[in-house]
Amino acid sequence: MKRWISLMLMAVLLLGTLTACGGQDSGTSGGNDTPDASADGETSDLYPKHTLAASIPLTGNLMQYGISYQNALKMAVDDFNAEGGLDGQDVILEINDDKGDQKEAINLANKIIEEKDVFAVVGSFGSAVSMAAAPVYQKAGMPMVSPNTSHPDFPGMGDMLVPISPIADIERTAAATLLYNEFGGGKLAIMHQNTDLGVTGAEILKTTYEGLGGEVVIIENFVPQQTKDFTPIISKIKGTTPDILYIDGEYNDIANILLQIDNIGLDGVQLVGPGNAFKQEFLDIAGSKADGIVLVGTTPVYLNSIMEGENDFSQVLIDFTLRYNELYPDTPCDGFAAAAYDSAMLALRAARTAGTGDAKALVAEMLSMPFEATSGRDMHYENGNNVIKGVYTYTVENAEFKTYIAK
Repeated sequence: MKRWISLMLMAVLLLGTLTACGGQDSGTSGGNDTPDASADGETSDLYPKHTLAASIPLTGNLMQYGISYQNALKMAVDDFNAEGGLDGQDVILEINDDKGDQKEAINLANKIIEEKDVFAVVGSFGSAVSMAAAPVYQKAGMPMVSPNTSHPDFPGMGDMLVPISPIADIERTAAATLLYNEFGGGKLAIMHQNTDLGVTGAEILKTTYEGLGGEVVIIENFVPQQTKDFTPIISKIKGTTPDILYIDGEYNDIANILLQIDNIGLDGVQLVGPGNAFKQEFLDIAGSKADGIVLVGTTPVYLNSIMEGENDFSQVLIDFTLRYNELYPDTPCDGFAAAAYDSAMLALRAARTAGTGDAKALVAEMLSMPFEATSGRDMHYENGNNVIKGVYTYTVENAEFKTYIAK
C-alpha cells in the first residue's frame, strides 16, 4: 500500500513538472501558433519566429518578374543575416511559386498562414494576384508586404497590408499634370491594358487631365500579354487626331505597340508611358522606335548611363544596384527587383526592433520606422498604410534612357 502511494505521488510530481515546462502561454498575436522558446536559444520571447515567406511567380507568363523578385529577396535576407539576423539567429527565406495565378496565390496563402514559424510574407507580382490573396492574410493577421501592388483599393483592404509601390493615383496624376503643362493641354488619347489597374489608371489620367482643362478624345484597351496585333486600335486612335498618346501596360507590350505605331505612323503625336517601361529589355525590343517617348514613374532607371549622371540618387540605391548587377548579371537590376528587396528589408528591420511574435506591432513598426528605399526617393507612409514616393521622368534618345528636362 505504501509503495502504491509513493508511486502515485511520483506520478503527480512528474506531471506537474511537464506542465510547468510546456504549458506557458506564448502571449503572441497575429493568428499563428508560435513554437515555445527552446533551451538552445533558437527562439526567444522577442523573436519566436524566424521565417520570411514569399509568394511569387516563378513559372508562367510572369516568371521574368518572379526571378527578379527571387534574386532580390535572397540578397536582402543574406544582407540581413550578415548584419546579425535576429539576435544572432539567421532568418529563413521560404519561396513559393504562385505562377502569377490568383487561385494558386490563394491556395498558397492558406498554406503559409498555417506555418508556425512564418512572421511575414512578401507577394506577389501585380495587383490582381496580390489582391486575391490579401483577404486570406488579413483575416489570419499575417503581415503581407507587396512589392508592386499599386491598385488604389489595396491599402484599404486591411491593416495588415504593407504596399511598397504607391497607388496609381500618384504616377498617373503626375503624368497628367506633366502632359498638360509640357505639351499645351492638347488632345489626349489613352491606350491601356485591360486589367483592373489599367482601367483604374486610365480613369485617373482622364479625370486629372480634364480637371486641368485638357481634352481626352479616346480610350482604348488591349489584353496584356495576349494581344499581338495592335494595328486596329492604333488606326482607330489615329482617326481622332490626338496630340498625345499615353500607352499603359507592361514593358514588352508597350515596346511592341511602338514598333507597330512606327509602321502605321502617328506623325506629330507625343508618346507617353508609365514606369513599367523603365527596363533595358524595353529598349532591347523598341530600340530607336522609342526615341522621344516620355516616361513617368515612381522608381528610377537602374542603368549606369542614368545613375552616373544623376545627383540625387542615394548611396544606398547606388550600392544596391551595383551589388545586384554583380550577383545577377543575367537579370539586370530594375524597379521590380528593388521593390522586392525593399519589401524584405522593411519587414526584416522592423522585426529586429518590434520582434516577430506580435504581428500588429511588426506592421506598426514597418509603417513608422525611418527607411531609405532602393526602389525610389522619399519613401514614407501617410494615413496608415498609404505609401508615398517621389516621381522620376525620363525620355529616350538614340535608344538610351535620358533624364527628361522640363521645358
